[in-house]
Amino acid sequence: MAIEYDSMREEYLKNEKIQIGIRLVFTISSAFFIYLFYQEVVTRNTIIEVAASVVFYNALYYWLIRYFPHSFQEERIYITVLVDIGAISYIMYILQEDSAYYAGTLLWFSMAYGMRYSRKVAYLAHLTIVVSWIALIVSSDFWLEHISFAIGWLLAYIILPIYYFKLVARLHANVEQLHQYAYESNRKAIHDQLTGIFNRSMFDEDLEKLIKYYKHSGEQFALFFIDLDGFKEVNDTYGHDMGDNVLIETAKRIKGVLHQTYRLGGDEFVCIVPFKDSKELKTTAQKLIEVLNKEYEDITITLSASVGISIFPYDATTEFELKKRADQAMYKAKESGKNRYCFFHEISLEC
Repeated sequence: MAIEYDSMREEYLKNEKIQIGIRLVFTISSAFFIYLFYQEVVTRNTIIEVAASVVFYNALYYWLIRYFPHSFQEERIYITVLVDIGAISYIMYILQEDSAYYAGTLLWFSMAYGMRYSRKVAYLAHLTIVVSWIALIVSSDFWLEHISFAIGWLLAYIILPIYYFKLVARLHANVEQLHQYAYESNRKAIHDQLTGIFNRSMFDEDLEKLIKYYKHSGEQFALFFIDLDGFKEVNDTYGHDMGDNVLIETAKRIKGVLHQTYRLGGDEFVCIVPFKDSKELKTTAQKLIEVLNKEYEDITITLSASVGISIFPYDATTEFELKKRADQAMYKAKESGKNRYCFFHEISLEC
C-alpha cells in the first residue's frame, strides 16, 4: 500500500538523517581535537577546509538518499559508500602529514559503512579503502617518507577487516535466518492459509489506516462485501476438498478484478475499492459479478455472488459501521434474488 510505503520511506530517511548527524559530529570533532592537541602542526585553515569537506560530502550523501531513484537502491548504496570513503581519503590528503592522526577515522568509516549493509558492499568498501590508501601513500610526501608506517596501516586495512568479515558473515547468516523466520511468521499471521490472500486481521488493520488517511484527504472509497451463492451445496455434494478448491479459485478471480482483497472466513470476502465516481464503481461491481458467475471446473453446480457495497464517508465513517452496512447491503442483494450487487444507500429500493 502507498500509505505503508510512504511511512517506511519517511522512517528510512529519518534514520539516515541521524547517521548524517553522527558523521558530521564525529568527523568534525575528530579534526577539532587534532587541532586542539597538535596546534603546532595543524593550522586553523586546514581544520576549516576539513570541516567544509565533511559538510559538502554529507550534503551530497543526503541528496543521494533523498532523490536517487528508489528502484536503484542497491546502486545508491554502492555510490554512497564510495562517496564516504572518497571524502575521507580527500580529507586525509588535505591534512598531509597530519593525516597520520586521521587514519583511524578512515578505517572506522570503511569498516562501519561496509558492514552496515551486505557482504558485497563490505567487500567493495574493503577494496576501495585499500586502493585509496595506496593512492594516498603515492601522492603524499609524508607517507612516502614514512613508508614503513604507511605499509603498517595498509596491512591493517587488508588483514583486520578480513577477520571481521568472517565474524560479520556469520552474523549476517544468523540475521538472514531470523529475518526469514520473522517474514514467514508475519506472512502466516496476515495471510489466509487456504487462499493465500490477506486475512481478517490484515483487513481490520488496513481499514483502520485507510479511514484515518481518507478522513484527512477528503477522498472516498468503497467496501465490497462478497458472499458466494450456493457454496454450501458444493460442500454437501462434492465434499470440503472441492469446496476448498472453489474458494481458492474464487480468491484468484476476485484478485483479478480488485487487488485489495481479503478473506474473512468461509465463503465471505471483502475488498477495499478506491474510486472517483459512482459510474466507475458500478462498472467494477458488475465485472466482479460476471467473473464470479462463470463456471467452476469439475462441478456442475452454478455459483454466483451477492455483493454489498458501503461507501466512506457517505454511509459511515467508522470501521464497525462501514463493515456492518456493507454486510446489510449484501444480505439485501441475496433477498433480491442473488447474483447481483446492492449499495447500502439504495437498501430501501429494489437492487
